[in-house]
Amino acid sequence: MKKRLTVTAILLTLALSLVLPIVMTGCTPRDEVLKVYNWSEYIGEDVIDQFEEYYYEITGKNITVKYDLFDENELMYSQIKTTKADYDVICPSDYMVEKMAKENLLIRLEKNLDDLGYGEIEDYRDDVSPLLLSGNVEDGYYFDYDYDKKSGEYNVFSRPYTMGTLGILYANDATAYKNSSYGEYSSMQEYVEANGWAVLWDKAFNQRIMMKNSVRDTYAIGAIYTLLNERSGEIVLPTMTPSLALNATDESNVKKIEKQLIKQKALLSGYENDEGKEVIIQGDIDLTLQWAGDAVYAMGSLQEELSRERDMSYFIPYEGSNIFCDAWCIPKYSRNTTAANLWINFMCKGDIAVQNMDYIGYTSGVVSQEVYDYIIENWASEEETDYFVDLSYFFGEDSEFDTIIYVEEEDYNAFEAQFPTWEIVQRCAVMKDYGDKTRDMNRMWRNVKA
Repeated sequence: MKKRLTVTAILLTLALSLVLPIVMTGCTPRDEVLKVYNWSEYIGEDVIDQFEEYYYEITGKNITVKYDLFDENELMYSQIKTTKADYDVICPSDYMVEKMAKENLLIRLEKNLDDLGYGEIEDYRDDVSPLLLSGNVEDGYYFDYDYDKKSGEYNVFSRPYTMGTLGILYANDATAYKNSSYGEYSSMQEYVEANGWAVLWDKAFNQRIMMKNSVRDTYAIGAIYTLLNERSGEIVLPTMTPSLALNATDESNVKKIEKQLIKQKALLSGYENDEGKEVIIQGDIDLTLQWAGDAVYAMGSLQEELSRERDMSYFIPYEGSNIFCDAWCIPKYSRNTTAANLWINFMCKGDIAVQNMDYIGYTSGVVSQEVYDYIIENWASEEETDYFVDLSYFFGEDSEFDTIIYVEEEDYNAFEAQFPTWEIVQRCAVMKDYGDKTRDMNRMWRNVKA
């Protein structure tokens, strides 16, 4: 769910979509082109060039990657479903993988890469976190992450690329909490942690809040706030869970959630998919609904790029949130499935996973020596501290690595955003496909935005 999309990138993408198909049709045979459809700035800077070299090493043939961008799963889905766009590889989020698999819009991955006809090919596709593999439930330790399932088979259409959470990015120097009707607090941190998602509905922060311009993300948080946070004014049922809340599509609950989102809209500075992290750094807002990877980026290198500093924190409220996985798939109308299978394999390669994670800020779905070394080199303290995360849930309980990572206090919040504790993971839930309720949910979102 990476959405760091700029106006320039949008215009460039539109221009390329108009020009490049003509150029490539006239000059380059289609089997020498790999058409990739991905989120913006969701790949390491030199990875495409490295893939083209890898492809030549494997096949002895040249390949040209045509790289297009989308900023919503639903836009990507429409391109495949409605226009039958011939992209060879796409990167949808988990619930969209589920939806497209149900609608027969995905092609099964090659079981054995050696069958592609280029001899023995080292297969990296199983080097992914057990947390993110569908059907990999061990004594309740892992999620029943069944987004890639078809006729009793698992992981036949996709391989995890990245994972992340949805939380609150807030400025520690904000002072409006002192005027909150929720109570008295000594700091912004105490205020946010005491009230959870309710802070995004607090009149004290009028015009100082931003939400996502996304029916899935904003509705999910609206649902968890409405059905699990007592400040919403709704009755919190003891049987309600984050999973039931963020996937609620029954008419009664949808009306309650729509009411709360409409109420919230009057307090918002706006809806966004990209600029929120820059706006909060500039000081124009104090709270924003944010994806973990963008939060890490905002708390670190983005401030250097903007030459502005602001002390910020990222928090997953105790009532729960969304955890997501974006995964590589081959869509139905692909015309170069060989290159697509090799692309997915290449993206699961340890050193490539590190390059991608380092650039985009999101957690790689790959488990490898390179990924572990990256964590140690970039986050680990030389001495044991009071701040640590046990990543056995990510690497696997039988991992060869020492999965307890100690970090310095000043780095802990950013590290926890990229690699949440198991306690945080347990209070998160996975989005599901809306199925036959999709039209009703889109109508609800139009009502909210109207």
